[in-house]
Amino acid sequence: MTRLVTQHPQVYLAGPWFSAGEPERLARLEALMDDLQISYYSPRLDGIDLTPDATDADREAVFIDNTVHLKAAKLVLAAIDDNDTGTIWETGMAFGREIPVAYYAETLRDGETFNVMLAKSAVAVLQNLSQVKAFLREPTTDQFAYHGAIR
Repeated sequence: MTRLVTQHPQVYLAGPWFSAGEPERLARLEALMDDLQISYYSPRLDGIDLTPDATDADREAVFIDNTVHLKAAKLVLAAIDDNDTGTIWETGMAFGREIPVAYYAETLRDGETFNVMLAKSAVAVLQNLSQVKAFLREPTTDQFAYHGAIR
């Protein structure tokens, strides 16, 4: 399916893509939103590529670009399996701006504990792509609110 590109994407896709498995995880979420024809901003695909030796101007440009898109989002979908600090910061900012946050935690198993701050800030905690698909089709549902063990 072709990607739906709009001036003001509905979803901000937060998550790391720096280590093995991370780009593939985001790519699966991007493909799912493409299939559902949901517009999204993905810093991995749409953002400014930042290298370790980036200048302060480059770093400022990335920060501004990401925060502008984050502030405009209607929903943040965050892949949090690897506890990336940038992703956690983005979700905190979204929550503080009253933008709904859905966490995608495919490595979270039933019976395992989940962080209380993330659980309480989430409109959904999603553990697989079928749950993500169902939630994105009906993002006002409370079906995916977290009620499991907390840490």
